Amino acid sequence: MKNAIKHSILSRAITYGASSIFVLVGLSACKQSTQQNEQTEQTQQAVQATVQSIDSADYQQAKQTRLAKVEQDVEQLLAKLTLEEKVSLVHASGKFHVNAIERLGIPELWLSDGPHGVRYQHERDTWNAAGWDDDHATYLPHLTTVAASFDPEMAHLHGSVLGAEARHRGKDIILGPGVNLARLPLYGRNFEYMGEDPFLAASLVVPEVKGIQSQDVAANAKHYALNTQELNRIGVNAKPDERTLREVYLPAFEAAVKQGGVYSVMGAYNQYYGTNANQSKHLVMDILKGDWGFDGVLLTDWNVDINTYDAAVNGLDLEMGTNVESYDDYFLAQPFLQMLKDGKISESVVDDKVRRILRLMHRVGMWDESRLPGSRNTKTHQQAARHIASQGVVLLKNNGNVLPLSKDIKNVLVLGPNADRIHGLGGGSSEVKSLYEITPLQGLKNYLGDEVNIEVMRARSSSLAPIAADYIASKHWTGTPAWTYKRFSDASKSELLEESWIINASYKSGSDNASEFIEMDAEVKPFESGEHLLKLEYQGKISVNIDGDTVLELDSDSKQTASISVNLSADKNHKFAISYQGNGEFVLGWDAPGAFFVDKAEYTAAAAKADAVIYFGGLSHGDDREAIDRTDMKLPGSQDEVINNLLQANPNTVLFMVAGSAVEMPWAEQANALVWGWYGGLEAGNAFADVIFGDVNPSGKMPITLPKRLQDTAAIALNDYNATESLYKEGVFIGYRWFEQQAIEPEFVFGHGLSYTDFTFENIDISKGEYASDDDSNGLYQVTVDVKNTGKRAGAEVVQLYLQDVEASVERPIKELKGFAKVFLQPGESKQVSMVLSQRDLSFWSVEANDWKAEAGQFKVHLGASLADIRLTEAFQYEPGNN
Repeated sequence: MKNAIKHSILSRAITYGASSIFVLVGLSACKQSTQQNEQTEQTQQAVQATVQSIDSADYQQAKQTRLAKVEQDVEQLLAKLTLEEKVSLVHASGKFHVNAIERLGIPELWLSDGPHGVRYQHERDTWNAAGWDDDHATYLPHLTTVAASFDPEMAHLHGSVLGAEARHRGKDIILGPGVNLARLPLYGRNFEYMGEDPFLAASLVVPEVKGIQSQDVAANAKHYALNTQELNRIGVNAKPDERTLREVYLPAFEAAVKQGGVYSVMGAYNQYYGTNANQSKHLVMDILKGDWGFDGVLLTDWNVDINTYDAAVNGLDLEMGTNVESYDDYFLAQPFLQMLKDGKISESVVDDKVRRILRLMHRVGMWDESRLPGSRNTKTHQQAARHIASQGVVLLKNNGNVLPLSKDIKNVLVLGPNADRIHGLGGGSSEVKSLYEITPLQGLKNYLGDEVNIEVMRARSSSLAPIAADYIASKHWTGTPAWTYKRFSDASKSELLEESWIINASYKSGSDNASEFIEMDAEVKPFESGEHLLKLEYQGKISVNIDGDTVLELDSDSKQTASISVNLSADKNHKFAISYQGNGEFVLGWDAPGAFFVDKAEYTAAAAKADAVIYFGGLSHGDDREAIDRTDMKLPGSQDEVINNLLQANPNTVLFMVAGSAVEMPWAEQANALVWGWYGGLEAGNAFADVIFGDVNPSGKMPITLPKRLQDTAAIALNDYNATESLYKEGVFIGYRWFEQQAIEPEFVFGHGLSYTDFTFENIDISKGEYASDDDSNGLYQVTVDVKNTGKRAGAEVVQLYLQDVEASVERPIKELKGFAKVFLQPGESKQVSMVLSQRDLSFWSVEANDWKAEAGQFKVHLGASLADIRLTEAFQYEPGNN
């Protein structure tokens, strides 16, 4: 047990019938109860198929034999390779694979995007879809859902399904999990990651990695490191101080390496103190491969700003994507080979890279006949997705016990842009081609059946809305319906200043004085043929062209409106083009045939009469997506207006947000029932219905802070968000730590989440014990508490342990999450929960000592149901060398 205690690891055997898997959680990891939590029957069913094959004695023996001789096998192969063959293994030979060496029986190494399912197959040498009809995969809930579950078992389950599906598709590396932190609500990739807290992310990445790699597939922790914005993600220069780097942005990667044993890591796009993160000596050689002893493969993302010499000597192992015509022109291809031949780089450098790649290949069993075959699109995987989705749902408000809804209702009104929207084929590299996707609306229909009347409405705002995304046939590469956008230097359009995509046919100039010169175009496909009334609000000079014909050409210094009827066919993608000049704004909308939207009077009247009103709002992958950050925190599409109107008509309207990042909710105080559901995968709608009607008691907690205003967040308040450099001025005060330090009240705090039942915490105890370790003689503290379900429903509570260093030589957060345990209880049942604090948990990164340091003095342990709902507090005195 010495090894486990050294890193504060508790090993839990999670039993499912005759099978068991071990989830390791530690340092890093959430200090779980030593008493086995009861598991639901649904979890047992969902996991059983994923563990049966790996639990067989024959397989386990074969795997142990394989792993025992990995180093021997690697050295034997390495000795047989020519220099040219070695170089061929350290760069891609296709979009998602690495060269085979047939004479030595070395197969191609195949990778796939993740981390929410195996991405559809691409052509070998292009980004085009291969057009396969059997490359579907289970679309899993996003990692924000896993984070919201506060449950390592959900992380292990998620990873096990992902790994099994990747194996079945013949993949050797699945590009996930992502563990960058949600520093900024605007960040386009927050939805892919595990929240804002380094301890939470570190706790959950370990079982996620172990789950993936239990299926003979290499996990890939990404993006190392400091990938916290998409704004100029390749060029932005990250410059945090060393303490901030070590305490905030590295712990999840450290846990993936040291506790998870991750086989591969992906470097980030961004710069780190002037050089790309993939070739940073400090990040790679000093920390990743030095301090942490990482012996796996560091690989690039696609089209990264590196150079041959720095990448080679500073530890990059595998170059996967560079924007050149030939794979031979990759930085680690012919240019690397030439430097090796010229003696500018030692052959030992390429040997180390090849050794790591061969090590990964042997570890996942690429020469092993007993390697797991994997499985895909199974019923158990779909059940697992549903279970994970339900466990991540967060009940934010439930005044008057509006929820759960009665199963006897007869008339339900459903509104909101996410009611019938699917999300799997959007967001960027994490898109998944799923066999199906249950929307929230379909989930309600599945749950309620034909006897309940479900009325669906699309609410029209009082202001002109852009042409709805439902009609836009052109798509951004991330899968989002979008318009192309170009900005030119002058009216001649001879110099292109910016080229991108924009979600809606609307634009607001960023200049108060100088004119901007904008072009936008999209393919638009009507639902019904006939007359469409185009509506335009504008200030400036604008023309609208459809299929080559100019239908509107206007110019005004003041804000004006115009309209025109055009006949469009539902059988055709019509080419719309907008040309704009000015420093004002414009919106292009329409009234289309088919009464797609209803006005305020109609939807509020229906809301007042309905037995229940459910509004599914939030964001989509038009907002949460790779490559582009949001510009504000507001709900898109006039949702705030519609929500306010609904609450006035029916105060018990259930507001169900689907989003991967925080949004402003100016109506939150008036809402009685508010739920946060994330992007829940292919079974999202069924999972959401399970929670809404009480078949599942919600137990999710917010892994991010929900601010009231964007300007309350640290990066914005400190003016540290731009396209050039990020100084991380807030230091270690990320997320909730910033809000507490600045005494800013957010809309909802980190860790918040209600239940349909109630829990009490009693009898906190802190005991000091032996801390047996090879290199650390400091003490170990065990914190116990009794948790009781005092309500009438079975449910789960997450006991959260926040640590406070009462007096320190450096400024530390008021409270830091350092433990959590999810406990499942029947009504009236009580259990003792135990969590462990290590010397590392008490420590901060000392810049002077270049190491972790725990100072003598008083520490307070705060136990609560959220950051703001602290139930018990107890102090202890720490004395180094005396514990």
